[in-house]
Amino acid sequence: MTRFLICLLTLSLVACQTTTATKKDTGKKSIQKPLQKKEEVEKEFQSTKDNLKTFEKGKVADVLSMENGLVIKWILKGKGRKLKKGEMALIDYRLALPDGKIIDGNNRVNMPFIPFVIGYNMQTPGWDIAFQQLTPGDFVKVEIPSALALGSKEIKGVIPANSPIWLYVKVVALVTPSIHEDGVTSWKIKDGVGATLAADPSKELSFHAMVSTETKSSVMNTRLGNYPLKYTPGQKTIVPGLRKIMRNAKKGERYYIILDAPQAYGSRGYADLVKPNEQVFYNIEIMDIRAM
Repeated sequence: MTRFLICLLTLSLVACQTTTATKKDTGKKSIQKPLQKKEEVEKEFQSTKDNLKTFEKGKVADVLSMENGLVIKWILKGKGRKLKKGEMALIDYRLALPDGKIIDGNNRVNMPFIPFVIGYNMQTPGWDIAFQQLTPGDFVKVEIPSALALGSKEIKGVIPANSPIWLYVKVVALVTPSIHEDGVTSWKIKDGVGATLAADPSKELSFHAMVSTETKSSVMNTRLGNYPLKYTPGQKTIVPGLRKIMRNAKKGERYYIILDAPQAYGSRGYADLVKPNEQVFYNIEIMDIRAM
């Protein structure tokens, strides 16, 4: 599983007794009054470091069960519309096994929240499905069945094969892209330093890229072999949409980028990795800009 920490790669059920009918596209929800205030819930969540087995007991305000086996339990509810594919949310999350053991979370890298783009396999399929049911301000427990998590795969010593995963997550905010035009949507995650290629087109830029689509979780990952891609203005070694971003990129910058098909691989696609007319998601870090 691609771990979603800011390094940019990547419970036994103890709920209230109210249950929900299986959801079709318009499934029902069960409702009960939360027993704790927002501040108390968030303080308890932040102070829990190792195990969340009983965390949601007495706190669940709303439940949605889906036909695919995924269950969302609202502990706190936000306001507004649901999140959509292609949007970026800031999230505060913990990932746990069904025995409650915490195995991942943004707190492990001392970050109050991290960015997550919905719909492009940044994590396992259960994440993308769940987030399209959430609104900013929601704090939920998502019970992800193994088929929507790692399935028969495992991470030795961390996640067993065929294990469900419990995702506890607060949607902190929805983030407006810095660029959203001509088939290019981009968020700058981190600022850089120095000159851009637009200022000095005689230089060469190198960057790491993690690439995925709606249908494939790993199209490319240059970090695996620690072999960054290189680009010099005038070359066509990268797709058109990336060339637009790279013109003004600086060393150290990080981007999340969604390219419409004409700005990526168009109607031809890319081997068996990108389908024809498919959008492509890029997780980019600019490593260096130097003289050739």
